[in-house]
Amino acid sequence: MIQSVALSEQKRLSLQESVVGKSLLNIIDNQSIQIFFQPIVDLKTQKIFSFEALSRGPVNTSFFSPLNLFNAAIEQGCLLELDYLTRQLAMQNFASRAGEHQHKAKLFLNVSVSTIMSDSHEEGVTLSYIKNLDLDPQDVVIEITELQPIEDPEVFMKAIHHYRKMGFKVAIDDLGSGYNGLKLWTDVKPDFVKIDKHFVDDIDEDSDKYRFIETVMTLANSLGTKIIVEGVETEPQLKVLEELGVDYVQGYLFKKPEPSTALTLNYEWKASNKAYLGPQEVVSSIVEKTLSMPCDCNVEEVANYLLENPAVEHLVVLNEQKPVGIVWRREIMDILASKFGRDLYFRKTIDKVMDKAPLIFEKDTPLVEVSHAVTEMDSTEKSAFIVQEKDQYLGTGSFMALLRIMTNLRVKNAEYANPLSGLPGNVPIQNKLQACLNSNSLFSIIYIDVDNFKPYNDYYSFEQGDGVITCISNVLQKVTDDKLDFIGHVGGDDFIIIREGDKVKKLCKAVLSEFESHLSEFYTAEDFERKSIVAKNREDVEVSFPLMSLSLGVLIIAPGIYQHTQKLASVVTKAKKMAKKTEGNSFFILDSSDTE
Repeated sequence: MIQSVALSEQKRLSLQESVVGKSLLNIIDNQSIQIFFQPIVDLKTQKIFSFEALSRGPVNTSFFSPLNLFNAAIEQGCLLELDYLTRQLAMQNFASRAGEHQHKAKLFLNVSVSTIMSDSHEEGVTLSYIKNLDLDPQDVVIEITELQPIEDPEVFMKAIHHYRKMGFKVAIDDLGSGYNGLKLWTDVKPDFVKIDKHFVDDIDEDSDKYRFIETVMTLANSLGTKIIVEGVETEPQLKVLEELGVDYVQGYLFKKPEPSTALTLNYEWKASNKAYLGPQEVVSSIVEKTLSMPCDCNVEEVANYLLENPAVEHLVVLNEQKPVGIVWRREIMDILASKFGRDLYFRKTIDKVMDKAPLIFEKDTPLVEVSHAVTEMDSTEKSAFIVQEKDQYLGTGSFMALLRIMTNLRVKNAEYANPLSGLPGNVPIQNKLQACLNSNSLFSIIYIDVDNFKPYNDYYSFEQGDGVITCISNVLQKVTDDKLDFIGHVGGDDFIIIREGDKVKKLCKAVLSEFESHLSEFYTAEDFERKSIVAKNREDVEVSFPLMSLSLGVLIIAPGIYQHTQKLASVVTKAKKMAKKTEGNSFFILDSSDTE
């Protein structure tokens, strides 16, 4: 139930003196605020981490714009009351939609600096709202919006510490566009910092913006702050932010603000394909049926069952057939052991004490993705995850079973890996190529060959030649993208990159540039200065050979052109030969549609 916002009689009279003031008074009295939610996405798990609550005024009025609404409130002196109202509405709407987000997402609440600094600001108001709605303060983030400069830092910091003491986390909004910027960051030491959307516009083409985010990430890592980048609208922007290691993103690419808090996105990632384990290794292969309980079952019944069955470590909680949580033996036993545990919890339903945010995977999720999600977990106390099929419970998988099968798969892959570079060899390369053809999607092959490697190997020694191979392996791993690229070592001085899509020019240039930066390491100063070595050719005659360089033959493969991998080899060889016609580092791109 939303409490009415108390306006003093003097303030009411003041608001009635103008058209704008009357409109604001009507909005506050009638609670004419709409709440929208926009997801904040975790780039590690590629899932919704939280929702930011956004307020809108009445439709078809200028106050539908939050900027107009809150600026008018500042001018009319009723920002505090409007802020209280929007906060209440946001929390109530979020709590009422718990069935959509299943308590798996945090809530970001915007609070202006002016509100925090106001003499009329009441401590504990937000906490009392939350308790009434059965929300957890640890799942709420106070997002500080810099609408005005901070005039009294001491009072402001006291308010921030008060929020933290109550269990809230703190975020700073729009770093780079506010009044206080880095000073506010260093003083508040926030849990999250939001980067203004200005810095993500054209970041895939603007090197200055790239360096800015890169610098911010370095600072954030040193201060233990998580970075959220706003305004992500295109896939190229997303790829750059993933490359930079940004923690969270928010923007229209994923979902526009809407009343729903459903845990679904409008954007779908394609599976990472740098480490290819084959097509059959999905999570359903390690599912075990675990006993489940309905969510309206009481705590006492579950506790008694666990006491009678000491081998059971966890139970899955279902709402009809949809998994909504896990009950861990350890946590129930802690309740039993606590002084007032039985009195406080035994008559409550199990959904009040269950783990509301277990890991849940669809049955066809690749084990690589499952392993990554488990590795990134903050908790070290969980031991299992849930597997479902279209929201219907199938069973659970244990972390130990996952570890065992992943270890076996890596051992199996290692048998096919090149011992010198550690990269996948011909068997996984062929498997990956066939999988790309079967997917019927656009992809590219970059074949890397080292020019003048044999004379170098003969002249300097096989040991130093091995060093060149290792260096190339490191170069390729440095410049490629985990989400887009698969790297293989064909053998000898031949490597391959299989890239999703056809954006290869920038990658080719990066490979050549990075290799060029290491070239001097392999030669004596005299040979490098002369740009050549003198070695015997196959006829045992001494001749001058240029320094090593790379020739990259690129084949862009459109869907439906090839059905099997056999034909690819000859066409890629053609592209490589074209690249070798140019002396020094070079690449040549051939489109498969031009080869038929």
